[in-house]
Amino acid sequence: MIAPEIRDQTLEQLDETFLKMTSPEWDLALIGKPQDVLTQAAEARELVQLARLRLGNAALSDIRDKLIKNEDGLEEGRNELSQVLDMFDEIESALGAINSFLNVVARVVSLV
Repeated sequence: MIAPEIRDQTLEQLDETFLKMTSPEWDLALIGKPQDVLTQAAEARELVQLARLRLGNAALSDIRDKLIKNEDGLEEGRNELSQVLDMFDEIESALGAINSFLNVVARVVSLV
C-alpha cells in the first residue's frame, strides 16, 4: 500500500473510534465501571482525538517513511479495533485495542 492510503485508512479508523467513544452507547457502557476504567476511557478518548489532529495535520512527506514502516501494525490495529468497538459489554477489551492502536500511531506522529 502507498503512504497516502495508509494515512487515509488510519485517519478513517481514528475517526470511527472517536465517534464510537463519544456515542451514547459508549457512555452507557461506562456506567458502573470502576474509576480506573473511566479514567482509562477518558485518557484514550483524548489521545484518539489528538492522534486524529496530529496525523491529519502532518505533512505526508514528513511521515511517509514512518507510515510505510508501521503499515503492518496499523493494519492489524485497524482490524482489531473494527472488531471490538461495537462490543460495549466488553469495554475493557475495546480500551485495550484502542491503546494498542494508539501505540502504533504514536510511532508515526507524536502524541505527547
